[in-house]
Amino acid sequence: MNSNPLAAHFGQRISLPGHFDVPVVLEDARPLGPTCAGDAAGRSDASTGYECRVRLPGGSLEEAVISAAEAATILGADQEVSESAKPVDADKLRLLVESSRIRLAYAHDRQFAVSLSGIRTLPHQIEAVYQAMLPQPRLRFLLADDPGAGKTIMAGLLVKELKLREAIERVLILCPAPLTIQWQDEMLRWFGEPFDIIFSAVDQQQLTNPWQRSSQIISSIDYAKQEDVRERVWQQRWDLVVIDEAHKCSARTASGGQGREPKVATTKRYDLASRLTSQADHVLLLTATPHHGDEDKFAHFLRLIDPDLFPEPHRLGKQAAAIRKDVFRLGKDSPWSLRRLKEDLKDLNGKRLFPDRHTKTVTFCLNSEEYALYKAVTAYINEFIPQHLPAAPGSGTAQAGTGQRRSSAALTRTVLQRRLVSSTCAIHESLKRRQKKQQDFLEELEGLSPEQRARRLAALQGRLPDAEQEEDDLDETSRDQLVDEYTAALELEQLRAEIAALKELVEQAHKVRENANDSKLGALKKCLGPACAAGDAAGREAQFLELKDLSACNAQAGGRGKLLLFTEHRDTLGYVHEHLQRWGYSTCEIHGGMNPHQRKRAQELFRTSAQVCVATEAAGEGINLQFCHLMINYDMPWNPTRLEQRLGRIHRIGQDRDVYAFNFVATDSEDGQPIVEGRILHRLLEKLDQMNEALEGRVFDVIGEVLSLNDVNLPDMLRDAAYDPRRLDEYLDQIDRIDPARLQAYEDATGIALARSHVDFSTFQRRNLEVEEKRLMPRYVEAQFVAAARQVGLRVEPRADGLWRIEHVLADLRSERLQSVRRLGKADSSYRKITFHKHHLEQDAHLDAVLMGPGHPLYAAVDEELNDRLALLAGGIGFYVDPLCREPYRLYFFEISIRGKDTKGNDVPLHGELVAVREDLPAAPRNAAQAGGGRFEVVPSDILLNLPPHPSPPETVEPVSTQAACLRASHRQASDFLKSTYQLECRARSQEERQHFAKVCREYLERSFEVRIKRAQERAMLLAAELTTKPEYKLTADEARKHVDELQRARAERLDGLKRLGIARTGPVRHVATAIVLTVEQASSLSGEDLSAWKADPLLDPNVRRQSEIAAEDMTVASLIEEGFPEGRIERVGHLKLGFDIRAHRVADEATGEVFVKRIEVKGRLRGQPVRLTINEWYKAQQLAETYWLYVVWDPLGDSPELVRIHDPAAKLDHAKREIVAARFYEIPAEAVMSAASQEMG
Repeated sequence: MNSNPLAAHFGQRISLPGHFDVPVVLEDARPLGPTCAGDAAGRSDASTGYECRVRLPGGSLEEAVISAAEAATILGADQEVSESAKPVDADKLRLLVESSRIRLAYAHDRQFAVSLSGIRTLPHQIEAVYQAMLPQPRLRFLLADDPGAGKTIMAGLLVKELKLREAIERVLILCPAPLTIQWQDEMLRWFGEPFDIIFSAVDQQQLTNPWQRSSQIISSIDYAKQEDVRERVWQQRWDLVVIDEAHKCSARTASGGQGREPKVATTKRYDLASRLTSQADHVLLLTATPHHGDEDKFAHFLRLIDPDLFPEPHRLGKQAAAIRKDVFRLGKDSPWSLRRLKEDLKDLNGKRLFPDRHTKTVTFCLNSEEYALYKAVTAYINEFIPQHLPAAPGSGTAQAGTGQRRSSAALTRTVLQRRLVSSTCAIHESLKRRQKKQQDFLEELEGLSPEQRARRLAALQGRLPDAEQEEDDLDETSRDQLVDEYTAALELEQLRAEIAALKELVEQAHKVRENANDSKLGALKKCLGPACAAGDAAGREAQFLELKDLSACNAQAGGRGKLLLFTEHRDTLGYVHEHLQRWGYSTCEIHGGMNPHQRKRAQELFRTSAQVCVATEAAGEGINLQFCHLMINYDMPWNPTRLEQRLGRIHRIGQDRDVYAFNFVATDSEDGQPIVEGRILHRLLEKLDQMNEALEGRVFDVIGEVLSLNDVNLPDMLRDAAYDPRRLDEYLDQIDRIDPARLQAYEDATGIALARSHVDFSTFQRRNLEVEEKRLMPRYVEAQFVAAARQVGLRVEPRADGLWRIEHVLADLRSERLQSVRRLGKADSSYRKITFHKHHLEQDAHLDAVLMGPGHPLYAAVDEELNDRLALLAGGIGFYVDPLCREPYRLYFFEISIRGKDTKGNDVPLHGELVAVREDLPAAPRNAAQAGGGRFEVVPSDILLNLPPHPSPPETVEPVSTQAACLRASHRQASDFLKSTYQLECRARSQEERQHFAKVCREYLERSFEVRIKRAQERAMLLAAELTTKPEYKLTADEARKHVDELQRARAERLDGLKRLGIARTGPVRHVATAIVLTVEQASSLSGEDLSAWKADPLLDPNVRRQSEIAAEDMTVASLIEEGFPEGRIERVGHLKLGFDIRAHRVADEATGEVFVKRIEVKGRLRGQPVRLTINEWYKAQQLAETYWLYVVWDPLGDSPELVRIHDPAAKLDHAKREIVAARFYEIPAEAVMSAASQEMG
């Protein structure tokens, strides 16, 4: 038991007059004396004093020594109303209460990050973030949804939610280099989270360590893995690590040598990921392809999630596979993984999220000149860049011709072959560049000595810059440089011969380019149809007819008039681009030579005006073009997964039309000679069409895995076929034998099929209805920000378009003294457009708007400054008036917390919330501030929004000092009530969630450790027995015994950590404010003013008014039943204070499960009376808009009551409303209500 009596006040706000002029938070207190519990005589002041550490409102820490008497004052006050308490400004006190409510909003608005993000989330994204990932105390998660499901969005939501909870500060995102800009852009644009990109130029030019200085970093995994970089990466503490395309972090089982177990051969990517995932508090792995048909690599990859959960495949084999299957069998209930397929995903209405995909192969023949060039270039490649390289001089073996030289040769052959089939323009330019480069090398070599020449020639053999990178990981410029600089020549004569051959080829390519018809371009012209074929419709595709209508080329046309054309090379891009413009099309282009800002401008040009976007692979990753639904693969990629990546640019979330892709392939010459690459690609495309039905439409999502499982390596096949065309029939037969059933068999065997999950749409809709009703964005947050800004002196001006502007942000709000500035960074110096409504970000006129809300640097700074300036009001008393109440009551506002432990035993916050406790006072109190001992209940924490402050200045209200003892007693009772009921319930919920997680983890971890330890013990015993005859096994036997010890120690540590997760305890309860709520009569008496105008219904007494409300609700329910709502789905929810009285819903579409819902505010009024809506009701009407209805019943207690309905009243009655500021409600004339209702009927 803690002997320090002040320990109970750690984390609470206290007053230390004479030390500080504002309340401070007590962080720690150390007794200065023998004890603080009391001496032998029982005195409690035996300590001479306390050394206290406190946190000031600005966030800085200070120390102060206080006397025992001062400590006794703190203990006696117990955070209650002090003897000298005076009423404070009720409006300012409301701002403090609302600040606390919004700061802890995640307790009520369970999807707060969704509200604060500029995105429209979907059911599967909500399920992943809020049901699968966010509840976990220590996240180790693989998100393996199909391409296009929005994994970046889900990662961003997770980051935003964890930051709102202040659970993380330092975030590292690792991804492929081409995606770094996309990640940075989407994290800032959609979530308001700024990230720094660290790459070589940035890293090396900094005087300080950027990995330490920046708290939110994005980097290429191939940069971060470098040996001189990775040490600085993993030396930092990371709260959350996100790895995109995580499957590229690969490892495999390799031979361990004689007498040894197999070992694991890891890549540098895997080493980096393994180290980071073992250190970070939270880990999220993202991939659309968790396996590539290689079970061993897949098993090692899963160990990045948790190496204790997923056993070593090289040691346990079938047992490891069985455990993997059991883990995946949990499906969506698994705390480690989630996998959803495109075909299973639904939109918010339960309809299919992705439209159908259609593909067609467009074949064409090469003319005689083109075919002659094709044969000549192929012969050149086979002669001067051979498939099988000779041994290097002095090596003595053919083996020296492999490795780096072979990789470079393969890359050079591939690039030249692909440029050859791309366009005559592309191969012509490549041959010219290569001729010049080889000529430069020859001149350089001729000036060197024989020894220097040999070394230089060896260097010119070239190599891929990174052995782990695939060809498609390189941009076109890097590929071209490597290809131009590569030579297979070992002697000068060989180099001279190649240059002579190149000269002839360049001349031949130039003649074909200038004089021959371009067969491929002709096929494109024919395919596009009459728009460019002078009325000749033969061969055109019907889908391209929309390109004729230039007026249809706009974003609102749903993709009409839009075509995305992919080529692999910039030379071809420019060539095709030029011809499309000649044919009358408006065009734009996207390629790897453009910087991120240029790409974004091109993307916007395509969205708004250009008909055709000609793109290289730079548009294949990280660019979203769902406003287009037509695509042409002018060049077919050799990497099959590129097909899906390209298609994924337009077949993605937001696409509402069927997608059509046309694949161009040259199969033959005019006289029937085969084009081997084209024949193979054509046969593969035919096979994909055949397999699509068997794969449930997923063929392009899994093409890489299907080929791998059928031992088809497409790039190798295409290279080999060009070298030896006699094997063409063999390759075509191999493609014909591809069996799609192998994918299902493999996924069943590995257990990945078991991980497939479906969203429970009915549960989602039910939860979504609740979430919609409790959202604080935009209206509540907007009102708080504007009011808080006014309080701190920040000028926020409304714009004519409904947004806000801030011309100048005060220096105080950008100062480093603010904790929010140190945590989130400085706000900008001005803001031209601010909005709180995310739909504004989707409008062309407001693409440059900033979405404001909690988590934004400016909002956080304003909120912190507000709390600093109003710190003296904290815990104060405000007087309010409730026009509807018959008896006075008190409200106590408390911040509660639940604390727990992480697996390492560190103290962590589990839950925080602002709670309002109402105390109903006895019927006839002598004074509203005096009476106590009433009934307590928890009420909505936004209750002050509807209560106008007492109209008189605070100092004119009767001082509370004479009733301080009574208030202290009531305060203590309210606090005790809260602690013994609501806080304990919160603790129980938190503990239950964590214990469930720990139970699932414990079950699977124990099984994994059991088989691993048993296997290790058996091996150790076997090796020990072998020592008698094989003493050379001693080192191996010692390692085996050590391994057993390590496993047993690891099991104990992991299970102990899981026990700690079951700890949940109630944390401090901090008093925020007290509200004394008066009736209108009491308020009038105290102020001496006539406040009868505040009464909601001057003509009705409270009893009659209540009868009127009940009658109006009864009539509304009867009307809803007539409208077709089942009686069991009509709920009266007025007592929940949600801002409406009745919720009714029914199934609108039986096929999808789509639900139609009405939220109805019911008003019973005498005919002709104005209708009054409280602030909360009006805000809810604004937020719920299309699902909010106002039902007004005229004369509900009369003989002829009349019900009128207004749909979306905030929009239809906004012009007529009159705000009664002092009484905090909106009044709408009866005439305006009847006019809106008549329009509704019309």
